[in-house]
Amino acid sequence: MTIQNFNIYTAKGYAGDLVDSGPRVVQTGVLTSASAGFGKAMSRDAGTVDRGVKLADPVVAGATTTSNTDLFAISQREYNHEAGVRPSTGNDTTYLVTESVSLIRDGYLYVLLSGATAVVAGDNLNVDIATGLFNNETVSATNPIANNVVADEAGLAGEVIKVRILLK
Repeated sequence: MTIQNFNIYTAKGYAGDLVDSGPRVVQTGVLTSASAGFGKAMSRDAGTVDRGVKLADPVVAGATTTSNTDLFAISQREYNHEAGVRPSTGNDTTYLVTESVSLIRDGYLYVLLSGATAVVAGDNLNVDIATGLFNNETVSATNPIANNVVADEAGLAGEVIKVRILLK
């Protein structure tokens, strides 16, 4: 009998995917900055757009080279966005400026790690404010620690891991 190997859609999840159906706090924002992907650090935009959000930045986050910050939310994947390729690679669509963005403020979500330093379960993650990606690199004004984002599993750069964001 022939052995069949099924290797399509077998990843544990992609950046911005919900981990499970557990309790969470979600809301919708309107993207005011450049396009943003799924599983990215988001901050409030105090501009003129009601419920405006953008990729995390040091002015909004209040980060310095010695301080930590509380992250507002993480962008959540929406399956109503068309995949760029079939089968989907999980990272080929984004939110565009003025689109509504699903945000998770409290709960578990998958994120993509950047940087070169490994992450250990229980670590607070840093946020690269230029990209909105999470890492465990040296703390700086452009890479502050997010007090309310904790790795729930270990991981290396380029891997998707489970994190918890806590409402602050």
